[in-house]
Formats: sequence, C-alpha cells, structure tokens
Amino acid sequence: MAKKNNLIKLGDAITQIFKQENLDVKISQFSVKNNWKEIAGEPIAVNTTGIFFLRKRIVVTLKSPALKHEVSFRKEELLNNINKFCGYKLVEEIVIQ
Repeated sequence: MAKKNNLIKLGDAITQIFKQENLDVKISQFSVKNNWKEIAGEPIAVNTTGIFFLRKRIVVTLKSPALKHEVSFRKEELLNNINKFCGYKLVEEIVIQ
C-alpha cells in the first residue's frame, strides 16, 4: 500500500500563512510607509506628517495646505503608484488631511 505524500514546499507554506493572517497586507503597508519618498516623490514626502491605513484606504496627513490642494488633484496618480509599488491593489482610496 502506497503512502500519500502530504508535504508542501516551504515557500508555499509561508505564503499560505501570510495570507491567512493578513501578514502580506501588513508587510505591504509597512513597505509603503518606509518607501513613501520613492512612491510619492520628494515634495510630498517632506511635507507628510502621517500615514495610516484603514481597510482599503490610505490616510495621508500633509502639513502644507497648498500641497494638500495639489495632491487632491493627483490622487489617482498616487493611488496607481502605491498599487504598482506593491504589485497588487493594496488601496482603493486616498484621503488627504
């Protein structure tokens, strides 16, 4: 009688655990925060005072009212940059404060 092989690849097991625990999303969020300058550009990054995530939404706090106004027109571009950086659709909406 042949034994069934219940082994899986280590990489597949890690990926499965990450997805079950939502760690892939948390790691992506952490990466976005750490690479904000690369994603948003120098002028936005220098004036960013806070970034946090709420479900599929990113909330960006800026200290310059003029920059808030400019970024509000570039939300779609910034959204695309974030999702392209992650390689999947991490966020669906950007809120500027």
